[in-house]
Amino acid sequence: MKMEKVSETQIRITLNKEDLLNRNIKLTELAYGSKKAQALFQDMMTKAYEDLGFEATNVPLMIEAVPITMDSIMIVVTKVDDPEQIEERLGLTGERPTHRTFKDQEDSNEFEPLIPESVSSLMYRFDTLDDISSASSQIQHLYFGESCIYKYTDKYFLLMYTNANTNTDISILTSVLNEFGKRAYTSNLNEYFLKEHGETIIRRNAIDILAKYL
Repeated sequence: MKMEKVSETQIRITLNKEDLLNRNIKLTELAYGSKKAQALFQDMMTKAYEDLGFEATNVPLMIEAVPITMDSIMIVVTKVDDPEQIEERLGLTGERPTHRTFKDQEDSNEFEPLIPESVSSLMYRFDTLDDISSASSQIQHLYFGESCIYKYTDKYFLLMYTNANTNTDISILTSVLNEFGKRAYTSNLNEYFLKEHGETIIRRNAIDILAKYL
């Protein structure tokens, strides 16, 4: 394990194949925040404090996990002064995040970075539920997969699982949705963030339910 202090607010940690083998952990396990991954992160934070004086207790953190090779990974841990930076980089404001992966950790140091993966869902941001209802009435015959809605701050987020319906023409679907909302950067990380910090409005069959109200 190689650990480097970039600044008072950021460190870089490189884990190689041997580091992972010693802990009996695979790169894929890091992507889903397994118990072994969480224990590894706690060990890294303890070592960062002992060796580098990097204090991360009760501090909002952004965590970027960047695969270097097939069996090594670099983890960048950054303290955050303004939690709004997390929203911006998560793409919840409509922009693609500049970091590949990170997670708001205001209440804990739980380790849950996500290694980039193929997109299997679509996320759209809307100003009102009426906008989602209007969009739903237009796409209910185009999309038959699962869907749900979350509210975060004053915005509503429609999440559609495209792998549940392989016959959906994504280009047509997005062209319709773009008339009513804005596409948010889609990743498992954003979904986890909304589940943890947002309000669940409709847990299942959101498009069918809202389409009926228009």
